[in-house]
Amino acid sequence: MIEIFMKNLLKTSLTGSIIIILILILRKTLFKRYTSAFNYYIWLAVILKMIMPFKIPIYIPEKISNTFQHAPNNVKTIIESGISLNESMKIKNSPNIITDSYPIENYFTILFYIWLIVSVIFLAYHIISYIIFNNKIKHFTYDIPDSKIRNIYSELLVEMNIKRKISLKFCRGISTPLGIGIFNSCILIPSVLYNTQELKYILKHELMHYKKYDMMYKLLVLIISSMHWFNPIVYVMCREINKDCELSCDEAVLKKSDMEERKLYASALVNSLRLNKNNAVKQNLITGFNNKNILKGRLKNMLNFKKRKKGVVVVLLVMTLTAVSLISVNIFAQNDISQKNNVTGNRELLQPKQVLENYFKYYSEKDQQHVEKLLTKEAIGPNPIWLFNYIEYIKIISINEESDPLFKNGYLSHGRGSINGVKKENVKVYRAEYDVKYIEDSVVPEENGNHTCWFYVIRKDKNSPWLIDGMGQP
Repeated sequence: MIEIFMKNLLKTSLTGSIIIILILILRKTLFKRYTSAFNYYIWLAVILKMIMPFKIPIYIPEKISNTFQHAPNNVKTIIESGISLNESMKIKNSPNIITDSYPIENYFTILFYIWLIVSVIFLAYHIISYIIFNNKIKHFTYDIPDSKIRNIYSELLVEMNIKRKISLKFCRGISTPLGIGIFNSCILIPSVLYNTQELKYILKHELMHYKKYDMMYKLLVLIISSMHWFNPIVYVMCREINKDCELSCDEAVLKKSDMEERKLYASALVNSLRLNKNNAVKQNLITGFNNKNILKGRLKNMLNFKKRKKGVVVVLLVMTLTAVSLISVNIFAQNDISQKNNVTGNRELLQPKQVLENYFKYYSEKDQQHVEKLLTKEAIGPNPIWLFNYIEYIKIISINEESDPLFKNGYLSHGRGSINGVKKENVKVYRAEYDVKYIEDSVVPEENGNHTCWFYVIRKDKNSPWLIDGMGQP
């Protein structure tokens, strides 16, 4: 499971990087004709794509194998003979009832714990920093005594149709206006002299961040950063998102403004920066009116009267395609899960493929008790032989259901199926490919390397568990 998770995380990170680079290229060309809001929200498709491995299990569908040729005669002989699992093991094949490669699994386990530790530290650092900052500024905040400022703020709340509670306070510990808090929201402004127009624009800008749910957006960006901390391209995306956040906010505030109002807004921004005492707050979970790093871009954008396309349809299309691609992955996974949860409704009954996976797992763990629980009595045989101690590692390459009817028909007509009376619908045949290595100087009936074997999994009826009844190998 760890190996699957890490492979999907790396795959998702690589795919996300390619999409990020593509968007960055398009921003220089095609996306110039679209609004800042379009360029801001298009990143949500990337975030949705990259955050999924963290939220849901991703199951990679089995590769469609090449058309399988008829089994060699000696395979048929083993199948039809009805030889028990352990008797067959004596002949040639006992070691292949094992699973993942220990070395490879260990590598992915080490990578997983490194990834997890750094991710937790990364996320904890930013959250703790935010909590410390929030607690610290509480000592410097106080209610605004000026009724004029309170009235302006109340009018803006009504004008912008914001009904949620967002408090407004003075703060002596900052020199730039900022919004803080996702649930306990508050706008803090420094206790400096702003004229009425400047104050109105500053408050409107900060309220717009809340109206656009930018705090939640920033939280998603932080989660993505903590998940993909090893990917430098993700940091480029985060930087662009923060820039687009401010540009889209300016754009929303100035949506119906004429050039004179735009100039006043630009003047308010410049004056606010001039009053800034260079103790800007660097927090990922707050919004701020001042940002010197993107001042030039913001001024250019707000004074640009050229009409640009909204691109709503494009964003919705991209988001839909992203969602469909994720749902497709989920559908494949759901198919596997629905197989595990039989139509009988009995969720404790494992499906045949899962029985094999568990059998491999327990065999590799040398857990004889659990191994035997997954076998029929005939498969165990009177004198079972276990080769637990001779294996250095086993890597299962694939487990696929056998489509050639020869195998199932042979079992039912000439093998143990002709004796135990099992019905055709209660028999499954799987082909397992694996790579095995034995401990040096071990006396075993099989060479190191790649091998293929077939497993026969049966049940008495739909309410009975699936059990391994035999196997065969060319």
